[in-house]
Amino acid sequence: MLKNYKKSFLFLTLSFLMILSAGCAMGSGKIKPPKNVKWDTNSFDKVSVHDPSVESVINEDGEEEFYIFGSHLAEAKTKDFLTWEVPFMREYENMEDNILFGDTNENLKETFEWAGYDDADSAGGYNLWAPDVIYNEDFEWSNGDTGAYLLYYSATSTWRRSAIVMLASQDIEGPYEYVDTIIYSGFTSVDSTDGSERNTNYEATNLPDLIDDGTISEFNEEWVRNSGREYNTDYAPNAIDPAAFYDENGQLWLGYGSWSGGIYLLELDPATGKPIYPGEDSVTEDGRVIDRYFGVKISGGYHQSGEGPFFGYDDETGYYYMWVTYGGLQSNGGYNMRLFRSEEVTGPYVDMKGNTGIIEQGDNNENYGIKLLGNYDIPGLEGNGYRAAGHNSVVKDKDGNWFNIFHTRFNTFGEEHEVRVHQMLRNSDDWLIPLPYQYSGDIAEIAHLEDEDIVGNYEMVNHGTENSSEMLDTLSIVLEDDGKISGDQEGQWSLDEDGYLKMTIDDVEYDGFFTELSDEEDQTRTVFAAYGTDNDMIWGIKN
Repeated sequence: MLKNYKKSFLFLTLSFLMILSAGCAMGSGKIKPPKNVKWDTNSFDKVSVHDPSVESVINEDGEEEFYIFGSHLAEAKTKDFLTWEVPFMREYENMEDNILFGDTNENLKETFEWAGYDDADSAGGYNLWAPDVIYNEDFEWSNGDTGAYLLYYSATSTWRRSAIVMLASQDIEGPYEYVDTIIYSGFTSVDSTDGSERNTNYEATNLPDLIDDGTISEFNEEWVRNSGREYNTDYAPNAIDPAAFYDENGQLWLGYGSWSGGIYLLELDPATGKPIYPGEDSVTEDGRVIDRYFGVKISGGYHQSGEGPFFGYDDETGYYYMWVTYGGLQSNGGYNMRLFRSEEVTGPYVDMKGNTGIIEQGDNNENYGIKLLGNYDIPGLEGNGYRAAGHNSVVKDKDGNWFNIFHTRFNTFGEEHEVRVHQMLRNSDDWLIPLPYQYSGDIAEIAHLEDEDIVGNYEMVNHGTENSSEMLDTLSIVLEDDGKISGDQEGQWSLDEDGYLKMTIDDVEYDGFFTELSDEEDQTRTVFAAYGTDNDMIWGIKN
């Protein structure tokens, strides 16, 4: 419970003045093993892991465990999303004997040669951000063994000079061996700087080797501007926030990117876990950029792209879903998740309006993507409304249930943050909709209610489409027995033959469902959730 927040808060509050980013560098593949390989944990009912990424593992007893990895070397694991086993009591703990990397200074030193750890925006500390872990059974070790957990991490010292690094381990708990730095950003074509003393010439990246061996045709002048002295952030991405996933055919992909030039997607070699760079520039059938180095452009551009992409394939619907977070991560930054989907792994990923989220100069990203979880405070939250919820990952458990895992701040706790896990259910059009309350241990299902069980007074929240830092208004509506909606909103409601909820409010059509759900005060409530044709989400809580 949040009233015990001070007791269960595990990690230092993230400095909200730091700019999200990431980076690494090419290395020998040797690692100084840590003294303690296995996690030594403490149990908590709440956990603070910023930018959480979740990987599911079936343990020796056949139980499903969920490992969560986040920024600043934060980790935890759980079997039920209710009790968390936590190895670290604070961020950046045990830098000289880290359970992931061993001696971080030594084993990631080539990472820091490009991205830095004590300069520019990361002056005074490290800046390791937003990892993602995935099991790759095809990964080949130098001794002939196969199979590894691959950890993709990002580091940075500015909002553009960043890199994504790949590490490998035969155990999800580590230690992870440095393999390579696979994507760089923030480089220039001539000697230059970016506000620090570091030279940003691309000669310090992996590009010269890729060009020399013919993997990349040549340096792309689109990557730079101002006579090559400045990285072109209108076009090229910030190489952070990696998210690895498998497509329907078992092929491995890596999505990544943050603000700047957008979100990109690269195919990965299953034997090495490294990118298969396109090599030459081209365009998709629908006109999106395929960059020779960065890959296929999925969304964003012109500093309107958002960050923290996450991809998930649903074999029951045939859709690939992409979540991305807009706004600033601070409690007053308007952080909020957006949802797109596609029938093809490389896109186009579209929202309810059919928009791809590709941003042109002068566009506003508020117009793209279904908005999830604005700043809201509804009955049953113990008076602690959510603020700046975002940078999520998604997991489908072994029983086929979908969960959205994200960090959130609150309207009563400043910049302190916790992980929240919300179950998701599909509407009649196969969009995954998050439920209003965190998962309590009981799997929710779409409720096929009779009209008399539905009719009554509801507290309703419309999450809208704005990147707003304000708390959303909680409205009062009545679902009447004649199918009308009255109160603060007026319209119509009905159930279709399959029990799905249809609403029309202010000429916006909504598609959703009813379910029974425990709130955060352990009270069972009848709720509805629906997406609208304006890319907005609504929730209703029956009084």
